Amino acid sequence: MSVKQTITRRFTIVYIILFLVSAGVVAQMVRLLLAGPGKHVEVLSIKTQPIQANRGNILAHDGRLLATSIYKYRLFTDLHANGLSDEIFNSGVDTLAMGLNLILREKTTQEYAKELKNDRQKALNDKRKRTYRHRALSHKDVDYIALKELRQLPILRNNPNKGGLIVNDRIRRIHPIEGMARNTVGRTNEEGNGTSGIEAYYNNELSGKPGYELMEYTTTWIPVSSTPEVEPVDGCDIVSTIDVDMQEMAEGVVREHLLRNPDLEWGTAVIMEVKTGEVRAIVNKKKTKERDAIMEEENYAMHYRKDPGSTFKLASFIIMLEKGLKLTDSVDTENGKVKLYEKTFEDEGAKGGRLSVQQVFEKSSNVGTVKLAREIYKTKENQKDFAERIEALKFKEIVNFDIFHNRRGTPPLIKSTEEFSGLTLAMMSIGYELEITPIQTLTLYNAVANDGVMVHPRFLKEIRQRGDVVKTFSTQTINASICSQKTLDKLHQMLLAVVEQGSAKRAQSASFKIAGKTGTAHIAEGRGGYTNQKLSSFAGYFPADAPKYSTIVVFKTYDTYNKSYGGAIAAPAFKEIAEKVYARSIDWHQPIVEKQPITEAPYSKSGKYSALQQALSGLNISIKKSNNPSEWVNTEQQNDMIAVNNRGMVKNLVPNVQNMGLQDAIYILENAGLKVRFSGKGTIKSQSPIPGSAYSTGDVVSLALSYND
Repeated sequence: MSVKQTITRRFTIVYIILFLVSAGVVAQMVRLLLAGPGKHVEVLSIKTQPIQANRGNILAHDGRLLATSIYKYRLFTDLHANGLSDEIFNSGVDTLAMGLNLILREKTTQEYAKELKNDRQKALNDKRKRTYRHRALSHKDVDYIALKELRQLPILRNNPNKGGLIVNDRIRRIHPIEGMARNTVGRTNEEGNGTSGIEAYYNNELSGKPGYELMEYTTTWIPVSSTPEVEPVDGCDIVSTIDVDMQEMAEGVVREHLLRNPDLEWGTAVIMEVKTGEVRAIVNKKKTKERDAIMEEENYAMHYRKDPGSTFKLASFIIMLEKGLKLTDSVDTENGKVKLYEKTFEDEGAKGGRLSVQQVFEKSSNVGTVKLAREIYKTKENQKDFAERIEALKFKEIVNFDIFHNRRGTPPLIKSTEEFSGLTLAMMSIGYELEITPIQTLTLYNAVANDGVMVHPRFLKEIRQRGDVVKTFSTQTINASICSQKTLDKLHQMLLAVVEQGSAKRAQSASFKIAGKTGTAHIAEGRGGYTNQKLSSFAGYFPADAPKYSTIVVFKTYDTYNKSYGGAIAAPAFKEIAEKVYARSIDWHQPIVEKQPITEAPYSKSGKYSALQQALSGLNISIKKSNNPSEWVNTEQQNDMIAVNNRGMVKNLVPNVQNMGLQDAIYILENAGLKVRFSGKGTIKSQSPIPGSAYSTGDVVSLALSYND
């Protein structure tokens, strides 16, 4: 054989071997695919499965739950499980159907039995053993209690290989106090990730870190080991500043006003602790399109940026007082109207005339405010000073909310001098041609209440990991002093006068003093100008003499309403919130007067001597008694002591129970074999039959009780 033939032969053999190996691999792959999981798939029967970490809770400032996660379970049955014999199935299916009906209540017992038997037969007839396996046992998730009950039923109480029960657990986010501060707390999606509020901004901290475990396939996927390959790390708990009780009170007030007034579209309210800036409540409620129900959709307090109206006059007067304006200075408001260029400024319901500076503020005179501002800032150069002083109040820094996790909030829109028109100074002085959010307005009022120190509103207290504090949120000072102490004293006086004798008389409380300012603003919609829709607001603090909380309430009207003055709508709501907060704050109330010594003995019912002796001794009341008091005695008030006399009881005669309490009377009469019927409350004043009458066992004695002598 030649060399060429030898080489050709060898290559032919190699090609044949390679072809056979390739064909074998292909054939094995086809066979594995046709065989399905469970046969000759040792290499493919191991996988890693992630283990979801427990999502952290969101808590109120006192630890009460605002958002937490619970397990829900989706249930399936494998009616062709390897160990599920006909004997096990047939002996238990009817009882199982009855149990499913009692626990799940989705179908009748007969429907469950028929469905289980049909699915069992279909699973047995299915050659590929896939289509009719893993059938949903319920169309909804069940809780742990239901799962525990289901696992006690026939068939399902066996292990998965014999009983065929397959449980897929799912984590659901719930809010134990339904709807409370929902926009602040936030929402999660189906995957458990936050989509808004704290849930979204602190999603990484709340989510923790997932672990994973190795899973092996037999008839179903089961863990290879009882110990995960990587343990999950549970998420952190976020502790907010929200006070559940205050939140509930504020939500109730806003909801009630929206439902009571058909012309209001939405309302928002914020309660903030003066010294720390901690937000105790934040409410955002809106009517549905049908106007017959209330929902929470947008965070108006933090994101609704519009002209604030007269609540901004506080900033204007801070600036003018710092420039030397005195409360006793006056201005002629003419007939309540003044025209600048083509714009007419007017006072709602004002009669005009000369008003002092304090009167201008307390009556919320637009004409007076505009004329004062234009008198102080006559020239363009002077107006630059006004703009710079507005800038110095640092509204633009009220955007770094901890709740947004290093993301900036909605910034205010305040014009620079270069953007001023001939009307800008006048418009800005009364809260127009600038846009700020309600919480930014509140921050200024809080600064006045806080001795001039402006602190940033704060929503979070701390972050905890398994109970240990890993991060705390402290008070942030934006402006150490918004004005001089002299101006601050005047502002307190002016804000108190607004409530006591000005535009916010409806905010007055009989229990404590409130200081604040009303606001009414027409709402501008782009280039279309101002509409009939209005913002009705009141911002202030309480108690005015020692401020603890600052609050703002804002309502938006529909465009059909023409009388939305802040003093008529927002001020009463502010008062309701403040009074509810005040009523629950124990430290604001006078302590109970120490017990004074009793100078005159109180009235005492007749009764059992031993009980009277114990009660009167505890009250330090002396007893004047006969030598040997009987078991039952009559009582008589004598100056500073109670005199007791023996009360005789004669066998077979109706006992005398007059002047006794009902409990003692029933005891005596029933022990004597009598039945008792009574009416009224208090002390027994009369009885029938009369005391001393003969009676038979079982006779009825009627008693009349009264508190009157």
